[in-house]
Amino acid sequence: MSSPKTSFEVHVLADKNWVIAEMAADEGKAMAFADNLLQSGNHAAVRVVKDFQRIDGTHSETVLMEKKAAEKAAGDPTLTHISEAPLCADLEDFYGLQARITMGKLLRKYLDEALITPTELLHDLKEMKRFGDKGNLLYSAIDRVASLQAKASGEDSKARKDLLDKTWEQMGARSKAFAATKPKSPKTLAEALASSGGDAFALRSSMTLALLERRSWFGKLDMLLAWATEDGAAPHMAILDGVIADLVVPAQVIQDLLGFQSNLAAALCQILDLADGKAEAAKFAPATFIELNRLFDSGALPQTREVLSTRVVREISGTNPLSRNDPAQEFEMFHKLLHRLVDRDRVAGGPLMAEALLQRGARVLNSGGASVSAPQALELLLGALADGCVRLQFLLTLCASPLGKSMGEILTEAVDAHVRRSSHIDQWIPVRLAPPARMAALTAANKAMKTCPVLVDEFKKTLASLIDDVMVRYLQAEGVIEKIDKPDDPLAARAIRLVKFCGSGVLIEGKSLNMAKARVIEHLRQKQFEEKFVASVPDPTQGEKHLRDFHRLLVECGFG
Repeated sequence: MSSPKTSFEVHVLADKNWVIAEMAADEGKAMAFADNLLQSGNHAAVRVVKDFQRIDGTHSETVLMEKKAAEKAAGDPTLTHISEAPLCADLEDFYGLQARITMGKLLRKYLDEALITPTELLHDLKEMKRFGDKGNLLYSAIDRVASLQAKASGEDSKARKDLLDKTWEQMGARSKAFAATKPKSPKTLAEALASSGGDAFALRSSMTLALLERRSWFGKLDMLLAWATEDGAAPHMAILDGVIADLVVPAQVIQDLLGFQSNLAAALCQILDLADGKAEAAKFAPATFIELNRLFDSGALPQTREVLSTRVVREISGTNPLSRNDPAQEFEMFHKLLHRLVDRDRVAGGPLMAEALLQRGARVLNSGGASVSAPQALELLLGALADGCVRLQFLLTLCASPLGKSMGEILTEAVDAHVRRSSHIDQWIPVRLAPPARMAALTAANKAMKTCPVLVDEFKKTLASLIDDVMVRYLQAEGVIEKIDKPDDPLAARAIRLVKFCGSGVLIEGKSLNMAKARVIEHLRQKQFEEKFVASVPDPTQGEKHLRDFHRLLVECGFG
């Protein structure tokens, strides 16, 4: 049984649900953090909850503080709320993906009304002027972004605003210079490339002229997909990808692109399959879906994949039901998503996705009426994952998330407890898998433990060694090395199998690999090994060749 523990959770009100924003071991720090969140003006209410874990493992919760934000006068109705804005170091950064994503969120209502992407807005002089003449929208947007950037960087807000004003003027000057050349709208990528003269800004601006002639999102998207199939398009896919990424931001585009989906969980799974290039078009999905899926499968759309992944994270961490029409299916839909996103190799979407899954899991469990703390939600979520390797991958990924870092010892103790109680390979990998696959999975878990960037080296080394011990016990219990090194087989066959086993990558670099290497060295050190090796080759005329190949294999497998 564990000893009593106390932690403090800071919750924020998201729609009608409380979401964990931070965890702390000290009540004062939790209170201060909650006050700072409230003062930032980004949350309707905050609260601090004391979680006490008893010796028997049960939890009790006490709400220590709950505050609501003061009501504010309505701001510019055409700006959408954002809570962060990336810092841009130079002019080109303002045209980059993260800057355009921020613009796409902040100006969503305006962009949808004007039916233009952030790329089009930033590259066309007329669109820039039209936006600048839209009341105080431009100045309100600059103020909003400047204040967020200043808060994140510690700069003076006015200095940041002046920089943004100056940058907007520079962008306008570039667009004006391009417009002065009186360019024609290109019909193909080849025409756009010819008119741009190899300049990236000119190419994007030329592309914008063609995009502005398309007065629907899918018209723009289909144009870009057609350009992407042209001969010579490959070197310029990054520019095409950037605008495609802009086009998958509007919710209506995603909804129409996916076709019929029974619920949010099904839609999110389809988005994930699409981003992997492994999706099948659903009922009512447009032909555009198939071509987009092909490009994802070729790896040509990394920026668009990032945008889709961010959308999935946002939806999972949000409060929209995964199964709106059948609330009884909510847990089942969450379980389906969990297994789609987390496997032995990764958490799709990384640390932010792991955090979103924990928060969604806590809400799904809380919806049953019981109050579930973050540690309890984590324990129940781990229990829903397939095996020990998958659980370790989730824990290590969660460690790198903002929430994971704030959980501190609670999370590191969970990692420690998971590794220490999983002392047998059956607790790590299912028995149904073949031995090589089981060993490879355990080796991957050991590597993930060793390379986790946010854990202390000594902590990682200790737990990685325990995983290595599991492998050693498996090799011994199953007689794996003995089965490979069968005494009745010819020496050449035994030696070659052993060396290939050592170089296969299924063994952990440590005690288990050394154990297998020791058997190889035992053979190499026996008297007249080479003569015996050659003599055991079935075809005596090929003995010397097999010996040379064996020596080459030794070097390739790390025996020097």
